[in-house]
Amino acid sequence: MYNRLLKALVPLAILTHSDGFQVPSTSTAHVIASSSTSVKSSVLEELSAVGERTSAGSSTVDLPPLLQDMVNERRNFEINLGRAMDVLRKDYPYMLYKTPDFSIYHDQINVVDPSGVQLSGLSNYKNSFSFLQTIVRFFYNTNESEVQSRMIYDFARQSIRISWNAVLVPKVLGNRRNAMYIDGISVYKMDSESGKIVEHTVEKMLINNIPVQPPYNVLSALRDELLRPVDHRIPVGVGAGVGAMAELLEESAI
Repeated sequence: MYNRLLKALVPLAILTHSDGFQVPSTSTAHVIASSSTSVKSSVLEELSAVGERTSAGSSTVDLPPLLQDMVNERRNFEINLGRAMDVLRKDYPYMLYKTPDFSIYHDQINVVDPSGVQLSGLSNYKNSFSFLQTIVRFFYNTNESEVQSRMIYDFARQSIRISWNAVLVPKVLGNRRNAMYIDGISVYKMDSESGKIVEHTVEKMLINNIPVQPPYNVLSALRDELLRPVDHRIPVGVGAGVGAMAELLEESAI
């Protein structure tokens, strides 16, 4: 909506600029482009200042409906963005064993990797978390396993980016030496109308420092890791449960 409304406002701003800005008929295309960019920046800065004044509770500012809609949309987006980042920051350390807050996600959320869409719909998104946490609780020590993350907001791409590292320590004879390390980057994009996360993209996944080729599938990775003939990887004492769980992982792989 910003871009659409800005296109309508920029010509008006050029004609009514307080400094008496005029585009000379003999100006080059470079000068025109530079001046237009300056005016766009000026309009955005003024809108931002108006939003700050109104949000700070200053005296009433009468705005044209078009500008008021832009200010309201900007304010609502920032509120929803702040809440989404707060929830993600709180949920990430406990992703392996605690149900996250799904209220920040859109009903039609898509999980995407470089090969395309891998999962669609909030119900499937919830089920994938539930199943993953079941596997982790069965094979790994949740007291020793952990997820560390770092979050930023990418203004250029208008997305939340989280680089994360998961350490999965086996239950029996488990330590950092034979743990499974999973690294990746999650990118969350928000729907401007609903204020909810509508897309979760996974980038640059590595398992034990080895790049994983798309499609990224954590469940398949866990299955392959469990079936590896390296005795350090499979917890001793779980017996036939390993084979049964591996078959279940294979059937449930997305």
